[in-house]
Amino acid sequence: MKTSSLSTETIQSLRLLSNQMISKAGSGHPGIALGAAPILYELYANQLNVDPENPNMINRDRFVLSAGHGAALLYATLHAAGFDLSAQDLSEFRQPHSKTPGHPEVGVTPGVEATTGPLGQGLGMAVGMAMAEAKLNNQFPSVIDHFTFALVGDGDLMEGVSHEVASLAGQQKLGKLVVLYDDNAVSLDGLKKRSDISNNLARFASYGWDIREVADGNDLEAIHDAIENAKMSPEPTLIAVKTIIGDFGPFAGTNKAHGTPLDSQQLQDLSSALDVDIQNFELPSNLLEDLRAKISNRLLHQKQPLNDELTDYLQFSTKNTVTIPELPTDLKVQAGRKISKYVLQNFATQLPQLWGGSADLVASTNAEVVASPLFNADDRSGRNIAFGVREFGMGAVMNGIALHGGTKVFGATFLAFSDYMKAAIRLSALQHVPSIYVFTHDSITVGEDGPTHQPVEQLMGLRLIPGVDVLRPGTAEEIASAWQRALTSTDRPTILILSRGEIGAQGSTDQAKQSFENGAVQIRHHDEAKINLIATGSEVQIAQKVSELLSLPSNVVSMPNLSRFLALDDDKKQQIIPETGTKNVIIEAGTTLGWQGIAGNDGVIFGIDEFGMSAAAQIALDEFGFNAEDIVDKITQELQ
Repeated sequence: MKTSSLSTETIQSLRLLSNQMISKAGSGHPGIALGAAPILYELYANQLNVDPENPNMINRDRFVLSAGHGAALLYATLHAAGFDLSAQDLSEFRQPHSKTPGHPEVGVTPGVEATTGPLGQGLGMAVGMAMAEAKLNNQFPSVIDHFTFALVGDGDLMEGVSHEVASLAGQQKLGKLVVLYDDNAVSLDGLKKRSDISNNLARFASYGWDIREVADGNDLEAIHDAIENAKMSPEPTLIAVKTIIGDFGPFAGTNKAHGTPLDSQQLQDLSSALDVDIQNFELPSNLLEDLRAKISNRLLHQKQPLNDELTDYLQFSTKNTVTIPELPTDLKVQAGRKISKYVLQNFATQLPQLWGGSADLVASTNAEVVASPLFNADDRSGRNIAFGVREFGMGAVMNGIALHGGTKVFGATFLAFSDYMKAAIRLSALQHVPSIYVFTHDSITVGEDGPTHQPVEQLMGLRLIPGVDVLRPGTAEEIASAWQRALTSTDRPTILILSRGEIGAQGSTDQAKQSFENGAVQIRHHDEAKINLIATGSEVQIAQKVSELLSLPSNVVSMPNLSRFLALDDDKKQQIIPETGTKNVIIEAGTTLGWQGIAGNDGVIFGIDEFGMSAAAQIALDEFGFNAEDIVDKITQELQ
């Protein structure tokens, strides 16, 4: 491929335009915009099969800007490519409610595939997209057959999550994943070597990646050839493109180029150095026509799906209704994770697009599709993913799978280890993707493994994340309903909190349905109740026993979704938890912080505000006062 004068002029114009956006905003990241412009141009001009008029085209190539601080360059390129981004939109970079936020946000900017900026996670989401493509291509080869590209920087590759997901990608032999590395050896605080002397190429090679290098980041022909060769590799490919951060600008090659907007004189000097001039964020029409024609011409040659296969894919990918199975009587008293396993098998039969796995904990979490093999490089039909001990990576990959579309994904680990993946859960919520997180071993009943494995603050911490359904079911029927709610969600992630120990046989199907409609439900009612016993998870059975032992009449309330209950109007809340003449008692084996609003000024909260202990489950419960007799004694003392 020969580089044309129009190509060179477009690249230089993208450099200037993105810096004009940054300078007008008064903040942003000029360095990557100047250094990586040839990479973005090559992708959109000569590689990506995308349709700017139909950004959600099913079989489009995906591009993830993992180095999300390069947002201005991405927006300028999307505008030039013909996506629905105007010059006015570019001028509103980083302004409130604009289509051009400070870091890319999926659903806000046409053509943006993932919300990135927290470094390393974009790479993980690209891995997830490539895994989804591989799985769907196996079943619908004429419908799904595309590449996934990502651009990463030094910061992305320093983040630990990059190690997790790159290792997984190599294990899976994701040949249609091409990652371009903006290799400028500079990070925000200085030269990369001041904090990181890693040989990233050797590291990725050790994971089973194909490695390619481009010595000059301005050599468009070399970038083109490297990508073309990468597309023929049976392994995922890392292309290290040696760039100069802030190229052509006043701070070229230094860390100051990373985040220092250019002033008016520096912008004028940059315009002269690039030999281009742009007024009012308007690119010359001949440059727009040339780039958009290249994209249109590729679309003309894209293979069309077989009609019957497309119909099958649409039916497969859009099925979103499930029926709760009848639960055997002997199952209802078992551990939450075992009840979950039973209903998951039934739902997996109803939803063939469901797949997932655990962070090397299937034997403990019971989160698997029993009748299916592993998804791997030799069998893309498998519905179980061996994520390995990579909790954060698992969450990032799950988000990529969900963003790709066409399947439904779950991932599981112990609740205590949800801390490893909280940043990914946060991005699930921010991107409105229906990832399903399954966290078992939900309290001090984990037992002898001790306080390192016994969650205390995690449950309430997860509830603080906006836009997530955190469900801690307290009955077998609620576990089944929780899974149903998770599987039918289309725009928000769900977290299922499940017990290692027995859940108890209390509750009914109707009550479970009401509990998820309102966040809470009375599972034991007394017309003259003086006490409202409010519990979650396996503590609901303790509340039941407390109710039986108390001398005063009481209601027992299961509250699987605290956030949903808090969102009810006051009248509805009082129907579930009567206020007049009653005292509220909270029972949850976790931090008490956050329950005060439910307990009220004269309420009582039974919780744990310290770490657990290494002891058998019942001994640990007794030690922290989580048995019915102790709770009854304390309630009685409170009432005296």
